[in-house]
Amino acid sequence: MSISTAASPASSVPDDAAPAQLHKRHVAMISIGGVIGASLFVGSSTAIATAGPGVFLSYLLAGLIILCVTRMLGEMTVADPDAGSFVAHIRRGIGPRTAFVGGWTYWVMWATILGIEAIAAASFLAPFLPLPFLAIECAIIAVMTGINLFSVRGYGEFEYWFSMTKIMTIVIFIATGGCALLGFTGYRPDIPSNLLGHGGLFPHGGFALMASIPAIMLSMAGAEITTIAAMESSHPAESVGQATRSVVLKILVFYLVSIGLILCLTPWAAVSPGRSPFLTTLQRIDIPFASLLMTGVMLVATLSALNSGLYVTSRILCELADSGDAPRLFLSRSANGTPRRAILAGSIIAILVAIAGMLSPDLVFAFLVSATGTFVLFDYVLIAVAQIRLRRQAIADGTRPALPMWGFPWISYVTLALLVGALLTMLVATTHTRLEIILGSLTVGFLILVEKGTLAMRGTR
Repeated sequence: MSISTAASPASSVPDDAAPAQLHKRHVAMISIGGVIGASLFVGSSTAIATAGPGVFLSYLLAGLIILCVTRMLGEMTVADPDAGSFVAHIRRGIGPRTAFVGGWTYWVMWATILGIEAIAAASFLAPFLPLPFLAIECAIIAVMTGINLFSVRGYGEFEYWFSMTKIMTIVIFIATGGCALLGFTGYRPDIPSNLLGHGGLFPHGGFALMASIPAIMLSMAGAEITTIAAMESSHPAESVGQATRSVVLKILVFYLVSIGLILCLTPWAAVSPGRSPFLTTLQRIDIPFASLLMTGVMLVATLSALNSGLYVTSRILCELADSGDAPRLFLSRSANGTPRRAILAGSIIAILVAIAGMLSPDLVFAFLVSATGTFVLFDYVLIAVAQIRLRRQAIADGTRPALPMWGFPWISYVTLALLVGALLTMLVATTHTRLEIILGSLTVGFLILVEKGTLAMRGTR
C-alpha cells in the first residue's frame, strides 16, 4: 500500500532517495495476478464439487461483486489519489478506529496466506529437492523476501512475469479446450451429459450455489492490491482508473470461460476437491505432460502469491505505522524506497505460520486458517460502506465522483447487501464455514479491544 493517509507517497523516504516507481504495465499485471491465483487452478475444484454445473452462475455473481468492489476502489482513488491505500479510504469514509481494525485484519490475513503459500510452494518442489521440507520453505521465503527488498520495481517486474505466465496458461487452456469442444483434438465430449446427466444443473439444490459463492469470492480476492500498487506508480489515479475499467473485466472473462470449458468437457462428478480441474480436463483431452505442466503453473501461482503477499503486508504495515496504528519503526524506508523492516516482519510471520503448519496442523495452523478466512469479505464490506459515505459527502459538497458506478449509485447498495449475504451464507452453509465466521468474529473483536487499549494508552500520554 501507499505510504500514508496524511502524507504523499514519498514522505517516508529519505530526502535524497528517488525510489523506483511501478510502471502502468506493472500495476495492470499486478491487479490481474492478485486475482488469478492458485485458487483458480486448484480451489475451483471444491466449488464445482459443491454446486455442480450451476457453479457457473456462482462464478458469474461472485465476479460481478468483485467487479463492483474494484469500481468502488477506483472511484475513491481517482477522487483522492494521494490519500493512500483502501485502508486510507476506509479511514476517510468511516473513521480511524474502523480503519485500524480493517488494516490489521487485512495484514493478519495476508501474513497467514504467506505461510500457507510457502507450504504449497515447498510441496511442489519437495519431490525434486533432496532437502528437509522446512529448509525448502525457508529458502523460498528468503528468495521472495530478497526480491521485495531489492526494489519496488524489482517486485513489479517479477510480478509482471508471474502474472503473464498465469495469463498465458489460461489463454492456452482456453484455446486447447475450445479446440477439444469443436472436435479438433480427437476428443469427443458429451456436452449434454456433462452438464445435465449427473443430477442436472443444480444437483445439490439452489442453496449450494449460494454456499459456494463465499469460497469463490475468496479465490478472486486481490482486486484491492491495485490501489496499493498504484500508490507507488507515477500516476496513481490514471493507473487505477485504467485497471478498473478493463483489467477486472478481463479477469472475469478468464474465470467464466475457463470454468465453462471445464464443465462442458468434464463431468462435474469427475472433479475431485483438492485436485486441479484444469489438470483433470487436460488429461481427459489427452494432452502430453499435463501433470508436469500444471505443477509448474501452480508453483508460479504460489510464488506470485508470496511475492504479492510480502509486498502487500509491508505496505499495509508501513501505512498503519504512519497513521499511529503500528510501531513507528515500521515506517522507515531504505534509499531505494522499500520498507525493509515491514517486509522482514511479514517474512518472519510467514516462517512462523509455516512451522505451525508442520508442528500443529490440526490445531494452531487450522485455527489461523479458519480465523482469517472471512477477513477479505469483512474488508470488502468496509470498502463498500466507505464508498457509499464518501459519495454522499461528495454530493453534499456539490462535487461529482470522478469514476462513478456506471451512472447507477444503487449498485453500491446492492453490492453491500450481497457481501453481507455472503457472510451470512457462510454462517449456515457448512460446519467449516460456520467455524470461520465464529473465529473471524472473535479475532475482529480482539482487534477492537486492542484498538481501544491503544487509544486509552495514547490518552494517558
